[in-house]
Amino acid sequence: MLAELSYSQAQGTPVTGGTLEEGPIPVPPAPADEATIMADWEGNLSTPRVSVMCFAFNHGDYIAMALDGFLMQRTRFPFEIVVHDDASTDGTREIIEEYAARYPSIIRPILQDVNQYSQHVWPITFCMPVMRGDIIAYCEGDDYWVKADKLARQVALFDANPRATVCFHPAIEYDEHRDEHSIICRYADSVARLSPEAIIGLRGGSIPSPALTFRRVESHVDAMLESYRGAPIMDFFLQAYMALLGETLYYEDAACVYRRNAKGSWTSQQQDHEVEQRYQRDMLAAIDTFYGATRTLPEADTLYIPLYHYFKQYVMAPGTTQQRLANFRRGLGYLHHMQRNKVLSLVRRDMFAKLTRRKAATPGQAKDTEAAA
Repeated sequence: MLAELSYSQAQGTPVTGGTLEEGPIPVPPAPADEATIMADWEGNLSTPRVSVMCFAFNHGDYIAMALDGFLMQRTRFPFEIVVHDDASTDGTREIIEEYAARYPSIIRPILQDVNQYSQHVWPITFCMPVMRGDIIAYCEGDDYWVKADKLARQVALFDANPRATVCFHPAIEYDEHRDEHSIICRYADSVARLSPEAIIGLRGGSIPSPALTFRRVESHVDAMLESYRGAPIMDFFLQAYMALLGETLYYEDAACVYRRNAKGSWTSQQQDHEVEQRYQRDMLAAIDTFYGATRTLPEADTLYIPLYHYFKQYVMAPGTTQQRLANFRRGLGYLHHMQRNKVLSLVRRDMFAKLTRRKAATPGQAKDTEAAA
């Protein structure tokens, strides 16, 4: 039986900014030709075991490396690459088309003429109906994979653990601004399980997005897509939904690179105070809506952990006492499915813990003051 890592155990692992690594950052090799990649495949090629789901938008500097990482996979089973371009204007589409022409049996492009994200439509909405694999491997167009056995290892873990709905691994986090890389989300040195509370409590940071692979649960696809329609981000809700459906497996090999502060990425945009506060407000509303769609699933109440995190951040934004009180009232007003009294009990518990810590620190502070005098 696999050991399960709790939320408190997972909290001790860096989800960003891990220990810096020496040496050059790995990159995928130039891909082999299509016939060579498919040479060892067994089974029906029209029903691939894995669908790689890639979202791209103005990733012209990165998309070739992402595709090379997919094509380097060595498997006994067929896989397909479904890559969605959201009306890029920087040459991303042309690169995807060139790769699709070279690998027509593997790469299936979805090319938009009008940007869908600006109309609040997630790319997964277009990808899920056409993907044929029972396992979905996710990677955005500015990230990439670096290990040729990534898909093979994850599929083997799914096969050995029928209750598993999620499988992932650590990542190499590459900060483009600093030109530094480190290992993140390394929870253990061997295969383990993470509790739903750990996945949900760490608010999407527990699983690096290019490491995420999940089982397609056909009966839940429509419900999953509907559960986070209108949310400001997708990754957290996708991870949370799948973690609530079954077990989350982890293995120890850092098989991908996650870019931080890449041009146009989410992490590069979270610098402005007003943008950040709007994000906190939108997450409050989105988690409440998501809870309304998932509250019958086991462990759904763990959603109070991230809800309270965003509630605190929204309330404690820089401003006057009156502004914070107004945010407090507004924050509670976003809750229609989750219980406000539970949030208020978390507020009271948090305040009591802070007061206790202050009282415990007072004697030491007094001694320090006396010594300084």
